[in-house]
Amino acid sequence: MFIRLFPANGCAMTTTLRHHLILLLTCGCVFFLNLGAARLFDEDEPKNAECGREMYERSDWVVPTFNYELRTDKPIMLYWLMLSSFNLLGVSEFSARLPSAIMATVTVLTVYQIGWRFFGQAVAFWSSIILSSTMMYVVSGRISTPDATLIAFITLSIFAYIRLQPVGEKGWSQPESAAWPKAYLPANFSGYVLLYALMALAVLTKGPVGFLLPCSVIGLFLMCRGQAPHAPQDLSWNRPLQSANELVNYLAAFITPSRFFPALWAMRPFTILLVVGLVALPWYITVGWMTNGAWLEGFLGSHNIGRFSSAMEGHSGPIFYYVIAILMGFFPWSVFLPVTLYLAASQRHRFEKDNQGLLFLLCWAGVYVGFFSIAQTKLPNYVLPCYPPLALLMGWTLVRWQEGSLTLPNWSYIWGARSLILSGLALIIAFPIVSYILLPGYWAVGLVGCLPIAAGCWMLTQNQLMNRKQILKGIGVCSIAFVSTVFAGITPWISQAQESSQLGLSASRLSDSSVPLATYQYFAPNLPFYAERPVLRHHSSEEVAQFWKEHPDGVLCVRDQELSQLDDVMPKDVVVMEKIDRFLRPYQIVLLKRRSTAPRTAAQPSVESVIR
Repeated sequence: MFIRLFPANGCAMTTTLRHHLILLLTCGCVFFLNLGAARLFDEDEPKNAECGREMYERSDWVVPTFNYELRTDKPIMLYWLMLSSFNLLGVSEFSARLPSAIMATVTVLTVYQIGWRFFGQAVAFWSSIILSSTMMYVVSGRISTPDATLIAFITLSIFAYIRLQPVGEKGWSQPESAAWPKAYLPANFSGYVLLYALMALAVLTKGPVGFLLPCSVIGLFLMCRGQAPHAPQDLSWNRPLQSANELVNYLAAFITPSRFFPALWAMRPFTILLVVGLVALPWYITVGWMTNGAWLEGFLGSHNIGRFSSAMEGHSGPIFYYVIAILMGFFPWSVFLPVTLYLAASQRHRFEKDNQGLLFLLCWAGVYVGFFSIAQTKLPNYVLPCYPPLALLMGWTLVRWQEGSLTLPNWSYIWGARSLILSGLALIIAFPIVSYILLPGYWAVGLVGCLPIAAGCWMLTQNQLMNRKQILKGIGVCSIAFVSTVFAGITPWISQAQESSQLGLSASRLSDSSVPLATYQYFAPNLPFYAERPVLRHHSSEEVAQFWKEHPDGVLCVRDQELSQLDDVMPKDVVVMEKIDRFLRPYQIVLLKRRSTAPRTAAQPSVESVIR
C-alpha cells in the first residue's frame, strides 16, 4: 500500500513526510555533521578503525587483526561495513564512522515506525527525537564501534515481530484468537525467517547476544500474556521475610515449566538455530578454520563467557551500575526517566489501546538492563539496545501528558526543569576549573551549559503559561542543539590535543610507512592507525637496544620521564624529532630517531636536541 505524501489539494506536506524530513535533518545534525573532524577517541574506536584499515590494506574480508595481530574482541559485521566504506571513500575517520552514523539513523526511523504502530504518529515522532538527542546514543552513532549496528539490527528484528502482530480496535497485539502462545507469534514460516535472519545479522555484529536477548524479550512478553499469575500487591518493607517469600512464590509461578516450555516451543527454537546458522555460521566456521580455532576460543571464551562470569579489564560495578549509567547516558532527557517508568508501569491499564505496547517496551528494556546488571563486566554501552524502548516509553508519557490524558506530577516536572538548570550551571562552573588543571585553553567549552539552562528555564516559563504544546518543542530544540554542539563542535576541537594521534601523524610525516615504529613502556591504540604501520611494544632496555640494532632507521616513542632508563642503550646519534604534551596527563611523549637517518624536512626543528 502506497503512502499518500500530499493531501488532495497537493500543497501542504502530510504529517508523515514532514516528520521524516525533520528526523532526517535531525540525524544529519547529530550524526553526520563534522563526523570526520574529530580524531579517533578512547580505546575501542581506534582499535576497530585500525582493524578495518589493516583488513582493507591486505584485501582480507575474513580475519580481523589489530596492530597486525589477531583481534578476537568483535565479529565481522562492523569490519565489513567499514571495508565497504573504505573502498568507496578511502581510509579516514569519516569513512570509519560512516557505517555507525547510517545505522543510528536507521534505528531512529525504525523507532518511528514502532511508535506509530503502538501509539500513533505524535508519540512516534517525539520518541525518535528523544532517541536521536540523548548523549550516549549520539556517541554510538558517531564512533566506529559495533554498538550502533547492533542496536539497528536488534531494533529491526523487534520491529519485524511487532509488524507481524495484528492491530485491531483494541490496539496492538490483541488477537481475536485466544490460543496462547501461537496467537502472539508470526502466522507463517516466512515471518519467523525474517525475524531470525535479522537477529542473525546481530550475531555477526556482537555474537550470541544478538539473538539470545531479543528472543528473551519476545519470550518474556509471551509469558506476560499467558494468564500470568497476579503480582503480589501487599509487599512491605515492614515485613521483609513475608514479602520476599511472596515474591519468590510469584516468580516460581510465573516461570513454571507448564508456561515456559510452551512459549519456548511456540517460538520454534529449531528454526532459530537453522536461520541463525545459515546466516552467521559460514563466517564463524571460516574464521575458525583460518585461525586454527584461535579466534573462536578468544571470542566465545574470553569475550562472552569470560565477560559475563568475571569483571574484565577492571570494568566492574555494583548491581545498580546501569541505573546511574542510563541516567547519565540519556541526558538531557533523563530528567523525565524515573517518572516515565513509574507512569508507564502503573498507568498502562488505563489505556486499553496502548496497554500491550507499553508492556512489550517494559519487557524489552527490562531484559537488557536485568541481564547486564547480573553480568560481572559492566560498561555503559552494553545497555544501549534498551535506549529505543526507553525513548518510546518517554515519548508516550510526554505526549499523553501534553494531550491531557496523563497526569505528570508537578513536583517531578519542576524537579526535571531545575535539574537541567543545575546541570548547565555545573558545566559552566566546573569545566573552566578542569580546563585550568588538565586542558589549558579549553575553558570556553563550559559555555555549552547554557543550553540545558535554556531548556530548564523554558520548561518553567511555559509551565506557568500552561502552554504544554510548546514545552516539548523547546526541549527538543535545546537537546538537539546541545548534542550537536558537544559532538560536532567541541569534540573535534578537544580531540586535537590527543598526543597519540599527533605522534602517529608525526611518524607518518617524518618517515616512510616501511620504517619500523616502536614504543617503550607506552602505547595508545591510535598509533597504528595514524602511523599506518605496526607498532612494536617494548618493556625493557634490552628490547630497546635490540630494536636499534635491528632497525637503525627506526622511530621510538617514549615518555620523557623514562628517558633516563635508556641511557645505557641509547645510540649516541639519537635525536628528538618531536615532543608532544600528553592528553590529560603530565609529562611529554618524545619521538626519537637516529641522526644519521633523520630526514631534513621543512617541519623539522633547525636545532636538534641530542640525547647523551
